[in-house]
Amino acid sequence: MDAAPRTSDRQAAILAAAFHAFATYGYRRTSMDDIAKGAGMSRSALYLHYRNKEDIFRSLAGAYFAEAIAGMEAALFTPGQTPEQALIAAFRAKDGKFMDVVFGTPHGAELLDAGMTISCDLHQQAEAEKIALLTRWLTSLSLPPDVGPPETVARTIMASAMGLKFPGQTLEGYRQGQGHLARLIARAIAR
Repeated sequence: MDAAPRTSDRQAAILAAAFHAFATYGYRRTSMDDIAKGAGMSRSALYLHYRNKEDIFRSLAGAYFAEAIAGMEAALFTPGQTPEQALIAAFRAKDGKFMDVVFGTPHGAELLDAGMTISCDLHQQAEAEKIALLTRWLTSLSLPPDVGPPETVARTIMASAMGLKFPGQTLEGYRQGQGHLARLIARAIAR
């Protein structure tokens, strides 16, 4: 019974160390040694948990997407908020701590590229789940008929939110863009 919590704690330490190493050195320059040292273990002990750096990155991506989707659901379905407030909270939840790192490190573009290359399947699955979640939320709002079906609006929201990340964008500009997008969508769906 004791082994499962230790394994979980170790894997959490490994993922935290990997997140820090990827943010510090970028994906390409991060080594298994960097991750092992950050997690306070030997390289051979690290290999007992993960096959390679790609496996660790995919685990990080999977954990990030699960956390983002759970956070988005909580944000969208919190009672007593306006659609604009719900969308802003959902955008923040969707990003988690990852966007702070993307905008806060010179390796941000490399990490985004690595994410699309290494965990493309996970990203596509998560995007489908986010669209389904937004569709369910929009359906609960009774959209005006001329806005379009909830799934179409959900896809538009996700595509627009994705478009806020562009070369040269700052975190502050990105957050302002999210607020502007939330206002636009809220006004369209609240007519």
